[in-house]
Amino acid sequence: MSENHVGPSGSNTLAFLELPQRVTKPRQKGLTIVRDYGLGSFAARDLMESVGEYIDFLKFRNVLSALEGDDLVRNKIQIYRAAGVEVFTGGILFEVAVMRGKVDRLWPAISSLGFTAAEVSDNMVDISLKEKREHVRQAAAAGLKVIFEYGKKFPDAPLDLEEAADEIQSILEDGAYKVVLERSELDLLLGANADRPEIERLLQLVERVGVDNLVFEAETTPHMVWCVRTFGPDVNLGPNIEPEKVARIEPLRRGLAREIGYEFFEKAGG
Repeated sequence: MSENHVGPSGSNTLAFLELPQRVTKPRQKGLTIVRDYGLGSFAARDLMESVGEYIDFLKFRNVLSALEGDDLVRNKIQIYRAAGVEVFTGGILFEVAVMRGKVDRLWPAISSLGFTAAEVSDNMVDISLKEKREHVRQAAAAGLKVIFEYGKKFPDAPLDLEEAADEIQSILEDGAYKVVLERSELDLLLGANADRPEIERLLQLVERVGVDNLVFEAETTPHMVWCVRTFGPDVNLGPNIEPEKVARIEPLRRGLAREIGYEFFEKAGG
């Protein structure tokens, strides 16, 4: 098996089957971003042993990193980093810091714990574009990879194409590594079955800002399938993928899952 492709660690007796391959970590696209919703150290170690090669970033969801205690947080971060997984804090933690007026203390604090990235968002608080851009620049200057999340938790209407494209482009220019499209925004554009006419608006946004710059918070099977079919197996998915779903998403990316109709056989046969 080529060194630049993902495969099981160690020997692989079944390599002769020549399954569809993907590029190895550190990947710049085809990211799978998983959430730690309160795993213990043993569970974190088991997760890395089984599917760590297919996880690129791991998010301590919500304010979890402030609730678990430093020892557990540091221990899990060491486990994840040893497997080549980047680790970041949730956007809600950042928004709490905004409300408290303590963002300047947040970046050095999470860096001291071992986090390598941070999510910046305005899901629940209102932050001007100027302020968001400054926060992104400061986090990047602190040596953190910035994952910016665009959108509200409870939007009233589908996103405005021009406004979204302009904001995302400016945030990327300020040093954001990737921009997540918030799940609620995707829900309004795609609909439950990924068949709404507003999909065209999403396609235009992707064309404007570049698919590799975006992460799709596709948490339902229809949304994941639509993303893979529309943008290919190297689409970025996350950041709230449940740990137990990684073993289902990787075969889906390769066309070897019921959810995507086992497309591998049709393509290989053609």
